[in-house]
Amino acid sequence: MFASGAFEALGRIQVGPKHQSLLSQVSHVSSVSGGSLASAYYVLKKPPSETPILTSSGELTEEYQRFFGQFKSTMAQDFESLLLWRQIFSLRWFNPAWTAKSLAEILGEEYLGKTKFSDVAQWEQDSSSPTLLINTTLYNDGRRLVLSTLSQDALQYDFISSLPAPSVTNQLERERERRLRARWDTLQSRTAQDLKIDICRIPVSAAVAASMSFPPIIGPISLHNEDEDQYWHIGDGGLSDNTGAESLIMVSLKQLQKGSARRALIILIDSSFPFSVGGAALNHRKEGFSLFSYDFSRIPSIMEERSVAYRAMFLDIAQHQGLLPDTRTISLIRLSHTHAQWKDDLSDLPESCRKEETSWRSPKEVVTHLAGIVTRLWLESTCDRDLILTSAAKVVAQNESKIREFLEQ
Repeated sequence: MFASGAFEALGRIQVGPKHQSLLSQVSHVSSVSGGSLASAYYVLKKPPSETPILTSSGELTEEYQRFFGQFKSTMAQDFESLLLWRQIFSLRWFNPAWTAKSLAEILGEEYLGKTKFSDVAQWEQDSSSPTLLINTTLYNDGRRLVLSTLSQDALQYDFISSLPAPSVTNQLERERERRLRARWDTLQSRTAQDLKIDICRIPVSAAVAASMSFPPIIGPISLHNEDEDQYWHIGDGGLSDNTGAESLIMVSLKQLQKGSARRALIILIDSSFPFSVGGAALNHRKEGFSLFSYDFSRIPSIMEERSVAYRAMFLDIAQHQGLLPDTRTISLIRLSHTHAQWKDDLSDLPESCRKEETSWRSPKEVVTHLAGIVTRLWLESTCDRDLILTSAAKVVAQNESKIREFLEQ
């Protein structure tokens, strides 16, 4: 829901001397977890590239008004009930692997169609759509698996080459570089090519379902390499990177390194469940977890908090030391639903929230409620859905000057 609102708000921003929509300048869309449904829907269903996004007066064209209306309506669908009934009528019950299969079927039949990556490749080649990267995680080795039409080389950024070369005679320096290179390799994305699987035959709906799979509720999805009798088990991309930005950063750095791009702006659409919210709930619970209050995401989230902190430190230090391009060359702007700013009198709340008679008295209480909306396959409350969409428009507007500042440098 948040992504559909953010895409629309970004589409309204005019950039460049020709005042084109920002969305028309987007070259890559990278996604993870539930965001993969929104990203795939946008890439697969948006009007053709020859259809203008904005009119000469800066308003959305009729085609894009209809598209974004349908986009938001689709993201508001009750996927949970569809999934439950598919499981019951197919006699699949509560097997998480079959739940992932049911999800892939529903997405393919109802929302994304039978599109395969071979179709996506043709659209990308014709410049009809941005390059789509769907991030998943391999349970076999813990590596990030990026399902896209990009070549294996396009995702491999050689950071080690930016470091001072070790002396030929210094054995310790050469051993240090060998260890660094081995560790860096484990952080690089794997591709279907690495698994010796034909990406062209994979339905986009299956890739999205894999990215959204979070055991023990959904998934993983399994792929079979018949030539080597090898099974690859693929699950939630958030286990390796819960933003979808890391793989895109590597692609951008590789392009900058090769000289095929001069600058890169990455806009992160982030509506992930804040780690602090779960902690606040535990503060008032006598027993941390019980059968009916077990938070499956808490354990991997603890590890993610630490990895995010280390990753941010590494990128900051590497940029400061000149090992990575500076922030004028590559920049990341984060759009979070909890960063939306509300009027003191709350007059900017959606009308549906007034009808549901909410008890919020201050902007802080609205933000607290937004943060506590649990990530699920359906939001029952109309107020919550409208609140998410409104927060998307707000946070894009709040960051528009930053986006323009970078693009106009």
